[in-house]
Amino acid sequence: MRALCSLLLVGCGLCAQVPGAPADPAPVLDAAADEVVLPPLERLQVEALAYVTSQAASLPGHYVFRVLRPPALPRIAGAGRLSFEPDHLSRRDLAGYFFATFRIYSDNRPAGLVRVDLEGQWTGKLLRVVAPLARKSTPQPDQVELVDFEGNPPIGALGALPEGYQLRAPVAAGHFLVQQDLEAIPVVMAGEPVRVELVSGALVISVDAVARTSGALGDRVRLELPTSHKNVQALVIGAGEARVQWAGGN
Repeated sequence: MRALCSLLLVGCGLCAQVPGAPADPAPVLDAAADEVVLPPLERLQVEALAYVTSQAASLPGHYVFRVLRPPALPRIAGAGRLSFEPDHLSRRDLAGYFFATFRIYSDNRPAGLVRVDLEGQWTGKLLRVVAPLARKSTPQPDQVELVDFEGNPPIGALGALPEGYQLRAPVAAGHFLVQQDLEAIPVVMAGEPVRVELVSGALVISVDAVARTSGALGDRVRLELPTSHKNVQALVIGAGEARVQWAGGN
């Protein structure tokens, strides 16, 4: 029963009366089920917090959420027992301000949508640059430090150094590294020779070509074939290596 009272207090603390909206009935105890039955507005907020908490469970770090303001339920003619089903979140990054939408059902019949405005606070560890780093340099473990962070991290903030990336632009000491700071390191450079596999079904022919554009692993680059001087698009599969799939190949 103590846990039930705590839930009731949480529900009441989350919500305030919406100006102009009909008052919610007071929470009641369902004697048959022996559980607190919250009014729809308060129940929606509790369900919204539970939903975003479950969505954040697979993300790194720890999140704490709060409802920014009581949601405004639409007027529903002849409303019966209301229930709510999550529809979508406004963003994948759950730190900062965002909202969740829920489908409304009245006696299991669709009755519209409602929006719940939320805020998430994040705690975890982020990578911070120790000393200034130059453009095109590859950050090394001794050039960054993993530090505790609490609040709303920068969008795309990193908790580990990804392999195969370099800096897109210079960064200053104390900067928190984000994905947008990085670009894939090219492993095929324009003007340099490339060993290219020409694949057609089970037939594979290897020839030397010249790269006319640069690309990282997984990029598509333009190559010039040696004898015909024909340009082809090829998939970068390694350092100085690419593959062309001819029509009819698998």
